[in-house]
Amino acid sequence: MKFSISLWLLVLATTAATAAPIKIFYEEESTRAGWVKDIFVTTYQIPEDLIAMKKVDSCERLKEKGKLDLCLNNNGDLLVVSVDRGFIFESLTIFRTP
Repeated sequence: MKFSISLWLLVLATTAATAAPIKIFYEEESTRAGWVKDIFVTTYQIPEDLIAMKKVDSCERLKEKGKLDLCLNNNGDLLVVSVDRGFIFESLTIFRTP
């Protein structure tokens, strides 16, 4: 019983760690993607735990359907992959606006 509870807590912690509602994808330049993340954290005061970064081969091939998915391509363009407007208005409005 103790093992099953520990296993359940481990699965729950792992799921929570990978379930960031804001995802920043990037093709090559992780430094610029870090700048975008820093803007969310410092300007809007969104906790870092809510933001995930991941390298992808191509922004155009992304088929993500998350809460807020952005992609920084090699040209430095920041593309919106998907956005859930309800999530933005209901959840992110508690954070600071510039």
